[in-house]
Amino acid sequence: MESQPHFIDYRKQVQRITVYGIRKISQQIEIISCLLIDMYILGISAFYHDSAASLLKDGVVITAVEEERFTRIKHDNSFPYKAIEYCLVSNNLSIKDINYVAYYEKPLLKFERILETFVETYPFSLYPFIKAIPEWLGEKIKVGAIIKKKLGYKGEIYYIPHHLSHASAAFFTSPFKRAAILTVDGVGDVSTTDMWMGELGKITNVGEIFFPNSLGLFYSTLTAFLGFRVNSDEYKVMGLGAYGNPTYKQKLARLIKINDDGSFELDLSYFAFRESFRMWSRKFESEFGSHRNPGEPITQRHKDMAASLQVVTEDVYFGILNNLYKKTHIKNLCISGGVALNSLANGKIYKNTKFRNIYDFGPAGDSGTSLGAALFLYTSVLKHPRPKAVKTLCLGSEYAESYIEHVLEKNGLKYEKIDNQKMLIDKVAHNLKKNDVIGWFQGRMEFGPRALGSRSILANPKSAGMKDVVNKIKKRESFRPFAASVLQEKVQELFDVPEKNHKSPYMNFCFEVKDEAKRNIAAIVHEDGTCRIQTVCEDNGLFYKLIKRFYFLTGIPCLLNTSFNLSVEPIVEKPEQAIYDFTNSSLDVLVIGNFIVTK
Repeated sequence: MESQPHFIDYRKQVQRITVYGIRKISQQIEIISCLLIDMYILGISAFYHDSAASLLKDGVVITAVEEERFTRIKHDNSFPYKAIEYCLVSNNLSIKDINYVAYYEKPLLKFERILETFVETYPFSLYPFIKAIPEWLGEKIKVGAIIKKKLGYKGEIYYIPHHLSHASAAFFTSPFKRAAILTVDGVGDVSTTDMWMGELGKITNVGEIFFPNSLGLFYSTLTAFLGFRVNSDEYKVMGLGAYGNPTYKQKLARLIKINDDGSFELDLSYFAFRESFRMWSRKFESEFGSHRNPGEPITQRHKDMAASLQVVTEDVYFGILNNLYKKTHIKNLCISGGVALNSLANGKIYKNTKFRNIYDFGPAGDSGTSLGAALFLYTSVLKHPRPKAVKTLCLGSEYAESYIEHVLEKNGLKYEKIDNQKMLIDKVAHNLKKNDVIGWFQGRMEFGPRALGSRSILANPKSAGMKDVVNKIKKRESFRPFAASVLQEKVQELFDVPEKNHKSPYMNFCFEVKDEAKRNIAAIVHEDGTCRIQTVCEDNGLFYKLIKRFYFLTGIPCLLNTSFNLSVEPIVEKPEQAIYDFTNSSLDVLVIGNFIVTK
């Protein structure tokens, strides 16, 4: 039988080729579209303290703000609706433009830790647990529902572990390609201290310490015992310690055992933070005497306890760091977490460890984790190239000249408009030279707890009496120290820094003031002879030019710098708040944009 001829159906073949071709072209178009369309990641931290929101565009941070600046509730821990709104509106975006959301911890893991603690400490923890459980079963554990329903977000939400968010905030904003990383605070999801190694776009955990052993809670317990607010006033205790002697060091050291490997353990019989609203136990009070209530006089005993606390904290801190160095043998170090805001301890890292290049992310507390979570998602989860180091923390709100002038007119204030920048700087520098105290409101607001020359109160540091003048203006305690904003190229002339051009752009390090410099900057030399410093370079623009002009006029290459706020309010965010503080205090001059306001 003859075989049937083999006929090719060219129409089907062409159809197959066409479908295949269309698929390939579609894939290529999709790839190209991904490259052309901006990717936005929103980072969020909330419900513990210092809630914040951060926005990345193609891996680059374009906006980052704390909720407190808008609500005017210091250390606001509520869900950051206003901060998120600002991130979106200021960039002409809606929630529909957000590709991914990164949240700074794993709520279920944290809730599991709380349940385990309740079981372990029952029945003592029953009342605190009953008080806390409605809040947890409400917003805290349902954060995904809030993001989806109340924000109207339709995309994916990634929950990044708390200390990994801290580590990412520190490493991915740093200039280091490779670094050891330490994150240490009160408590995150389950851990309180984590050691890491960062390399390019990867962060690897090399050790951790779990709740309830916590250096942060150890410090906070003493903060509360001394009559100050937890998660708010720890820095006050650090400053108070300079007026005391560490006479309680040995007694306090018994409460926290340092192991040979650098880890530590609390003697929990002295602490009650697991089962009570009060952080210390009866045993603690029988050992150290009665606690101080807020508003009561501060005695020498309180000063000595604060001094002892600082010394013991440093011993534990350096033990952890030296163990981290043994694990990594890397001289670059990134630090983050609430304890990393202890600038007095940070300045001593160089002398007490083998680390030589140290980067302390400015908003090292929980506000910074909103950025860390977003950066980890972009770099490590989505596998994009690691973005460049962050060069400025001026990532918040700014106001147009026309708006500022409208507010000044509305308030009937006496002002002079100076469009020439050189003339503006010269006039303000002369004001500072004659000891006027200046409210300084310029450009974009800083992200984090430090005023870095955008929302600052500035003064001449020469006279020791200026410290009392500024403390009176701010209506704060007399024992509180002030920071120095110093020209980068002159830092070694004033301070005992580890290298000639040491960089401390985020004001998280204290150093000894050189003896020959003390008479010229007496207002910013603390009782222990140290000063917290911010190094200011040309990248700081107008602020750098102001300090440089002041240096030309006085021979002093730095200014006294403190945050622009009064008493317990957050740093000012908008012109109206700056004007309120100016008119309700003895500030001499307000410099806001191109306007110089006088009384």
